[in-house]
Amino acid sequence: MNSQQPYAPTAYSSSSFSSSAALRSRIPLDEEARLYRTTAQRDLYESLAEIYAIIVTLDFVEKAYVKDTISQAEYTPICSRLLAQYSTILKNQEVANEFKDLDSFRAQYDIEYPSAISRLRVGIPATVEHPVSKEPQVTYPTAQASPAPSRSAASARAAADATGNFITFMDALKLNYKAKDQLHPLLGELMTSLNAVTTKDFDGRAKIIEWLIKLNSMKATDEITDDEARQLLFDIDHAYKAFYTML
Repeated sequence: MNSQQPYAPTAYSSSSFSSSAALRSRIPLDEEARLYRTTAQRDLYESLAEIYAIIVTLDFVEKAYVKDTISQAEYTPICSRLLAQYSTILKNQEVANEFKDLDSFRAQYDIEYPSAISRLRVGIPATVEHPVSKEPQVTYPTAQASPAPSRSAASARAAADATGNFITFMDALKLNYKAKDQLHPLLGELMTSLNAVTTKDFDGRAKIIEWLIKLNSMKATDEITDDEARQLLFDIDHAYKAFYTML
């Protein structure tokens, strides 16, 4: 007669089961399981949780904008603030080391949210990347109305701001600014000021967006090379001349 082996392996004998049960009985089941033991670990996990929350929120905002649930006037500051918060959190070196990169973070926490991921890669709101013209305001002249000036004071100031941002950015390059956290904010401000003047495409505008995306993909402390800095200065100077000609 064949003797049948026990189903359970010998490692799970009655004695080992009793010891495992005794071990579980000493674990307090009414206490919250914590991921950290120190304050530094707590701050690290809280920062990672904030990044996750930013991704979820940004995905919702992107979809709301595409569906016209929110206007571009509402979308732009919200998106800009979320992108700025994301960049600010990653300036912490410990958080950046744990985060690694966007693809690693997505894989580790099984994140989908494609709209948010795409916007984080670009690093600027959709209204800056693809500006939309505002609807012109129609005015009806009256007998008392004076003829409108060819350029309003507001548009003249916007053009002056954009020109100043061009000069500021080129001066930064000439002063040997090369790190992402030095150049990206200045270039983003330049792009925003350009959109305040015109939403029309002009020679060099696409290059500015390309450099914004390139800088956004770098870590905060990463620097562009000397050759890249020279090319960037050339592209911005070319865009400045094209912008000035368009005015």
